[in-house]
Amino acid sequence: MTCHSRGAFASLREIRPGFWSLVRILVCILVIASGCSTKPKTIQLSGKVIFKGQPVPAGYIAFTPDVVNGGRGSVKVLQIKDGVYDSSKEPLDQALTPGPYFLRIAGFDGKPIPLWGQGKQIFNPVEETFVVPDSVSTKDFTIPDAAGQDVKILPTADI
Repeated sequence: MTCHSRGAFASLREIRPGFWSLVRILVCILVIASGCSTKPKTIQLSGKVIFKGQPVPAGYIAFTPDVVNGGRGSVKVLQIKDGVYDSSKEPLDQALTPGPYFLRIAGFDGKPIPLWGQGKQIFNPVEETFVVPDSVSTKDFTIPDAAGQDVKILPTADI
């Protein structure tokens, strides 16, 4: 029995240097991989969209990252329904990350007609900038009355 034990230990000593090198390499790979797979922090943003004192029946807010000022990621679109938008009710791929954005807000009457799935456009899209905060937040938008003058009718994307 002693002979087998010594033989087993001798074999372990022979592979031990290579084994520990392999373990070190695997640990390094795991550390690097875990650092690469971290997803950016996402937050919940919600609020109201008002036009002429009334909730906007339907529409969207497009969030385009302001890359010049440190914004990252892709364009995200949050739907407006009955004057309310809420990022927590959108698909996960539309989750917002904190940072600066350019916004485009469009509003419709909510009565679907051919080629206009959200209905007739009620104001020209409004563009502004906004910094999405680092935590759950609300932000209300009041569309200026002037946006409703000389409306250029554009088809919606949900046809």
